Amino acid sequence: MTPLVLAAKAAVAVVLLASGGAKLAGPTGFAGTIRLFIPARALPLTLAAAVAIAATEVLSGAVSLCWPGLGWVNLAVLVLSCGFAILAAVGYVRHRGRPCHCFGALSRTGFGLSSLLRALAIVAAAAVACSPIRPAPQLHFALAFHLLLLAGAVLMAAAAAAAANALLAQPDSAGTVA
Repeated sequence: MTPLVLAAKAAVAVVLLASGGAKLAGPTGFAGTIRLFIPARALPLTLAAAVAIAATEVLSGAVSLCWPGLGWVNLAVLVLSCGFAILAAVGYVRHRGRPCHCFGALSRTGFGLSSLLRALAIVAAAAVACSPIRPAPQLHFALAFHLLLLAGAVLMAAAAAAAANALLAQPDSAGTVA
């Protein structure tokens, strides 16, 4: 069971790193999605909320990837994933076809069945990742290894941000930059 649990942890961590990094590259698009779900009086806080959510994704993905034995991180990732699945379900019902910006500028799709199924698959992987890991000697890494994993996580988020920035800089069919 341990290889499956570790694979689920890594998969969800990489998804969070890519999603959060891409959102940080252009938080205004994701802030627009947040506006669909909040009352009008909270509208001034949407950009700050978008940045906070994206940063939480990057941080939780990095910690989950670098320290797979921390059980509380797995629960936090599961709660975060469940929140995204709830938003995907509500978006599917109320805002079908509108851009979800789930992966920042890397995602051009809107709320729909595929985004809902993707969110549910992430929840399933996060639930598997919550399974306890049997103690194994290969999980007791030196601090240098954890730091190298952390550097890789930061590079993953930065690569997603760079890709999202490149897409944001491309003109759309009307000739305007996104």
